[in-house]
Amino acid sequence: MKVNRILTSLLAALLLTGALTACANGEDTPAETKDSGQSTSSVEGETELTDNLPDNLDYGGDEISIISRYQEGWTSGEIAVESLRSEPVNDAVYERNKAVEERLSVTINSIEDNNSDYSAVPNKVALAVNAGTHEYDIMAAACLTSTDQALRGIFVNLMNTEYLDLTKPWWTQGINEVLEYRNSLYLTTGSMLLSVYRFSFVTVFNQSLFTNAEQPFLYKYVEDGTWTLDKQIELVPLFHKDDGNGNQDRDGDVYGLISSNVLSIDPYWSSCKVDIVQKDADGDFTLVFDSGKLHDVAEKLIELYHHTDNAVLCLPKRTWDAEQDEIRDMFSKGYAAMATLRVLELENASVRNMEDQFGVVPMPKYNQAQDRYYTYLHDQFTVIGIPTTISGDRLEEVSAVLEAMGSASYTIVKPVYYEETLRTKIAQDPQSSEMMELVIDSIHVDAGILYNSALNGFNGSLRSIVSSGVNNTVSIYRAKDLAARKSLTNMIQKLDKVAAKQAAQGSRS
Repeated sequence: MKVNRILTSLLAALLLTGALTACANGEDTPAETKDSGQSTSSVEGETELTDNLPDNLDYGGDEISIISRYQEGWTSGEIAVESLRSEPVNDAVYERNKAVEERLSVTINSIEDNNSDYSAVPNKVALAVNAGTHEYDIMAAACLTSTDQALRGIFVNLMNTEYLDLTKPWWTQGINEVLEYRNSLYLTTGSMLLSVYRFSFVTVFNQSLFTNAEQPFLYKYVEDGTWTLDKQIELVPLFHKDDGNGNQDRDGDVYGLISSNVLSIDPYWSSCKVDIVQKDADGDFTLVFDSGKLHDVAEKLIELYHHTDNAVLCLPKRTWDAEQDEIRDMFSKGYAAMATLRVLELENASVRNMEDQFGVVPMPKYNQAQDRYYTYLHDQFTVIGIPTTISGDRLEEVSAVLEAMGSASYTIVKPVYYEETLRTKIAQDPQSSEMMELVIDSIHVDAGILYNSALNGFNGSLRSIVSSGVNNTVSIYRAKDLAARKSLTNMIQKLDKVAAKQAAQGSRS
């Protein structure tokens, strides 16, 4: 396996697969309510599935170049690793790639772009496509910026490839259904990309602090359906201990919740089920945003952040989301009863080795009437696309490699990550293990988030509203409504244009 890392900026700076949660038991639901979760409670049975690739595929040692974004602790090791090193997930990725290479007689050339700019990889692919050069066979990059390039027509319609079977459980059906439009799908994700697990948001809690405060663990509230924003507001003051100076200090004070005023606000869009763009019964994108509900959510968040007697420490935005590291480290030192974190932060040794035992639960619901819990997936999770410079026999080969990587990830990487990381490293007791399954099963994606740039950052204003402590949600979003509708219409027109162009090119080939 050839691994080639591009170091830029002066050399410095999922496994969600399978059926929708709502359809896990074969039940059908309206398109606008379908989510991207997978029922992962029967991992052993799921690994028996195999792909439908012919047994005689042999590409004579061809090199398949995959460009991906490298960021240590985020997406490093998703596509390739240097060697075996007796670390289960690392070694599973290595074995997956070796199995694909030997099965298809190819060489995987992993080009990792170490770049703080999450648009760098899609932009490089766009430059290659516009120049008509064949530099990359596959792109793996952040969804947030890859969708922008999809609207510019630089990716192949994956539904028209020879060997990709996007109905298989190693491709995440819920996200596919959100990104698919009128029989065109330019980006997908699934088992071969660990960030689809790792970028999920959760609430972690310190079991020792809950015990000392004579409070039941949060599992109880999740199980009886009362883990809501109101419950979190009620709980946080119970744990607050000031060192005596009246200030919110990083050392010495204990908080009910440590969070942030930017990235940690976003999860409430999903957890409180405030949808922006969904599909109607005909499969067309439509704006479904309810400003009144968002106003009520913002009111609760403002109370949580600003009116709980300094019991919530809100950290400001840092470069590369480093405030998540700060929240993680303060939580690991016992300075918070609860914290809002991505799953990837819980893999860090500082949390796993903390003196107190911790538990994991979903983000709180909007209220008890909400039917279930929903998990927000940070929009920088990785998606894959095939550049339009790949066509004919080469496209057939690339689609075979992707399908083989997907199915091999499902049988080799997924069980290891699930058992070694989610069930062992992160889940420190049986209840947390169950909660991690619930978190992953409950991931809810919204086209209004995935196409965030095309909609001019529609969801971003909630951050500033909560940070300011002034609930002017209705007036702000009333002003954004018309622009959002125009942006959505423009986005749909771009998708139609790309589809028409690719259909015309296909008819001429």
